[in-house]
This record gives sequence, structure tokens and C-alpha cells, in this order.
Amino acid sequence: MPRLADVVTQTFRSISPDALTERLFRDPLARWWQTYQEKLEASGYDGAVQGAFFISSFAAMGHVAKCDGRVKSVEIELATQVMDHLDLTSEQRQLAIRLFNEGKHEDFTLETLLWRFKRQCSHRVSVVQVFIEIQLKMAYADASLNDRESKLIKRMCKRLDVSDSIYTRIERRVRAEKKVANQPIASVSKKVFSLSDSYEMLGVNRWANQEQVKQAYRRMMSKFHPDKLVAKGASEVEVVEAHDIVHDIKNAYEMLIKSKRMQ
Repeated sequence: MPRLADVVTQTFRSISPDALTERLFRDPLARWWQTYQEKLEASGYDGAVQGAFFISSFAAMGHVAKCDGRVKSVEIELATQVMDHLDLTSEQRQLAIRLFNEGKHEDFTLETLLWRFKRQCSHRVSVVQVFIEIQLKMAYADASLNDRESKLIKRMCKRLDVSDSIYTRIERRVRAEKKVANQPIASVSKKVFSLSDSYEMLGVNRWANQEQVKQAYRRMMSKFHPDKLVAKGASEVEVVEAHDIVHDIKNAYEMLIKSKRMQ
């Protein structure tokens, strides 16, 4: 009776290297992605990065909208607003709608979509951040960010190498824009800062002494104080953002000063 190891070895020898690679690393979205790329190019929406952004954004929006059970009218309205903002043609809008609907399917391979998007756009940091911003806007379309939506978007950030600090910055901007537009938005519990969060917030390292922490605190407060931003002609959105930033600066400062006193 042949040994199992011999059988396995013989099986792999019977498969060519190219066939083995295809079986192990087959991309389930390859043909699907290529079809949409070709349709976009035919519609005049040209460029690999632009196409990757288009395909990934609308499919992911559908996935985010559906992740809490059903797609709401405000989420469809937001998707329409994104189409308007991109100034899509009738043909391109139909492609966007199809992508949105396909993204809603439970068996949609989001991980592969993110992998493809990252491969095409990771060198374009601003494009990746706009992608996350659009998904956050979709999640907040119904005023609140529920646990499922939060976990899903943070998973996207992890797959796309978007740091926690960048995610926080984008979310803060999304919430500020909704407040300025007088759109409903649920309150969220303030972030509980860790020591590493606090060091990053104030821009100091772990070896900074109390005086250096105080100097960093004053510098950050001067930079983001809402009244000073108003005097400099900052937008209403930037001022609303500043109120949240100032709150975080104070929390970070209090935590670091307490930590330094205990050392």
C-alpha cells in the first residue's frame, strides 16, 4: 500500500507549475474586474487608477449599505450624490448602479476587491483616503455608525494600510461636514486614549519630560484653537473639526501628565 506522502508527492508532480499557481492563487474577481474595466474604458472613463477607484468605491458602498440588513433610501441617495459629484454619464451611472447592487450580495468577495484596489492604488495615498471617506459617508448616511459598519470599515482600513490616526481624521471630517450641513448625526462616545495615542496626538515621544509635554500641549492648542482658526478665515467645517481636536488634545495632555507624575 503506497504511503500518503508518496501519493501527495506524485499528485503535485502531475500538476504543472503554471496550473498549480492558477489553482492556489486564482482571483475570483479577475474576469469580473476586467469586464468592468473594459466597459468603463469604452464609456470614456479611462485609466487604471480611476477605474480601480470607480469599481471598488461603488461595490464597497453597496456592501456597507447592506451590512446592517437592508439598504435605506438615504443610502441610495448618497450613492446618487457620489455619481453626481463624479459627473458620470448615463452609461457610467448604470455601471455604478450595477456595482452597488453586486456589492450588496452576502457572498461578494470584499477581501479580494480590497486586494485588487490596493494593488492598483496603494501608491496614491489620497485616492485610498477618499475611498475610506466615501465608505464612512455611506455608513453615516442614516445618522449613526453602528458596530457592524464600524468593524467593516476598520477592516477595510487594515487591508489598505490606513492607520488609526488617519481613520480618526477622516471620520472627524465626515461628522463635521454633516453637522455643518445640519444633517442628523448621532453622538458617539469619546475615544479612550492610550498612552501611545496620547504621544501621537501631541507629537512627542515616550521620553519627553513634563515640560516638553506642556510645550507640545500649548503648541497644539494654539494651532487648533477654534477662535484662532476663525480669525485666520478657516471654513465652518474646519472650525467644527477643531472643537473635537481640542477635546482630544486635552485628553492626551491629561493622560501624559498623569503618567509622568507616576514615573
